[in-house]
Amino acid sequence: MSMTLYYLSATGNSLQMAKELALQLNSEETVRLISVPDALKNGDLQPVGPVGFIFPLHFFALPLLAETFLAKIDLTQADYTFSVITAGFHYISNAFAELSLLVEKVGGSLNAAFYIDMVSVYLPLGDLPSERKTEKKLLAAKKRLTKIAAQIHQRDNVHPIEFLSWPSKVMHQMVQKHPEKLDEDFLAMTSCTGCGLCVQICPKQNIHLDDQHVPVWQHECTQCLACLHSCPAQAIEIGQKTQGKRRYRHPDITLKELLPLKKD
Repeated sequence: MSMTLYYLSATGNSLQMAKELALQLNSEETVRLISVPDALKNGDLQPVGPVGFIFPLHFFALPLLAETFLAKIDLTQADYTFSVITAGFHYISNAFAELSLLVEKVGGSLNAAFYIDMVSVYLPLGDLPSERKTEKKLLAAKKRLTKIAAQIHQRDNVHPIEFLSWPSKVMHQMVQKHPEKLDEDFLAMTSCTGCGLCVQICPKQNIHLDDQHVPVWQHECTQCLACLHSCPAQAIEIGQKTQGKRRYRHPDITLKELLPLKKD
């Protein structure tokens, strides 16, 4: 019986963790790796056997797109369910409490949950760390994942305590109430070449190009920042909050890997 790993990744952190986890577990069992946008598009929502979710931390809880996905999946045939959350700083979070409730609603049970601290890519709150610090964080993340893989292989039950769960929940609910505001300050600078990569990489299909080939955001954004970090001209900004700040993609992930698959 194969294991199914669903991942959601805008800049490659969660995808790289999913790939490395699959590699480490593949010696013992077959692992299917599926992105959340592709699963939603292709209807791959009825996994059988062990199931894992590898998501980033967004607004102190689960990404909005992950919430949509989890409302549609069927986990009645899952026999072991776990999650790995990648975060720049995981101590303020309600992700696992929220995930546990959502999993129960679709017939499953969250058996294990893990955090992995990685590089924070949310530029409105600060610039990226130095290259040295980035390398150090990514190496530590890889070492932690090895320990997590062993626990998953043994089917351990792991339930971390989220000490600031309640305030995290409140702050996340504020975002949930007005998601249409998340892209209000997004804009393309004059350096935009109209290449359309932002249209392709947006997991919500929230961006289109106008008659002048300028990106237009349509207010269904989850603020994953895939468009901002992937723009080859670095022309996408969130007002003045991101100007002058470096962009990021995990060094072991290619741009092509972050693009959604074309439906057959």
